[in-house]
Amino acid sequence: MTAVATPKAPSRRISLSLNNDHSCAPLSYLEMGRVDGPVLVFLHGLGADCLAWHYCLPAFMARYRIIALDLPGHGRSGVDVGDGDVAFMTGWLDEALALLKVSSAHVVGHSMGAKLALGLAHRHPERVQSMTLIAPAGLGGPFHYETMDAYLAAPSLKTAHDLARFLVTERHAQMVPALAQALYEAVSDPGRQAAFVKLLETAKTFGVALSPEWRDWSRLRCPIQFIWGDQDRLTPLNEAAYLPPDAVVHVLPDVGHLPHVEAAAGVVARLKAFLETAV
Repeated sequence: MTAVATPKAPSRRISLSLNNDHSCAPLSYLEMGRVDGPVLVFLHGLGADCLAWHYCLPAFMARYRIIALDLPGHGRSGVDVGDGDVAFMTGWLDEALALLKVSSAHVVGHSMGAKLALGLAHRHPERVQSMTLIAPAGLGGPFHYETMDAYLAAPSLKTAHDLARFLVTERHAQMVPALAQALYEAVSDPGRQAAFVKLLETAKTFGVALSPEWRDWSRLRCPIQFIWGDQDRLTPLNEAAYLPPDAVVHVLPDVGHLPHVEAAAGVVARLKAFLETAV
């Protein structure tokens, strides 16, 4: 009697890795999920790191290869942010994906990471299968960076606490102490503080808003969805401009600038449903 081979379960892994082959090494990233699954790339916002997505990532492990990057100047990645502009950042991202053998991916970005995702879709459209843009910088109302300025100009637990309080709603005030500690630790290293300042100053100099050609949504072929907190004070939705006319916008109630932290279950549900149609 011939034995029937038992199908092998897909390989899964979790690793926090450094790649020193990047031209701005090291490249730091968190990888988890199916090694043979569709790729899902997560891009954090200014002052955060790859672990900012920790409430969301486990829900996708069974089906996707998940890569959460530490962007330049953040986490354990190198501190070089070039001129701090989108051209440098998208070039960095394109090289990172090539090193990780990612030809194309579903991209999820928050705030600065969302703007970077959009830049990647314009400059390297073959890389992006779909985009989920969460509280995207450049598409909401005027960027209210005064609290961010104070945090970067004089880093302390107090200025970090003030920023944390500004980012979330009163309903999620219990998150403020841990968030403030993380924000303070993020700028405790002078090199990383300088990188954050460069990124913010470049945004101010050239404008956080997107250039006219980036507001031409007809140039993009991938599916796009937006997720926003209705009480986002950093990039207010009620002042949003330049969204595509048929935009799919999910507005989460009583949520501020950090939907993936304040309302992770809602973000996961909407991302899962979106990917079902985009895969």
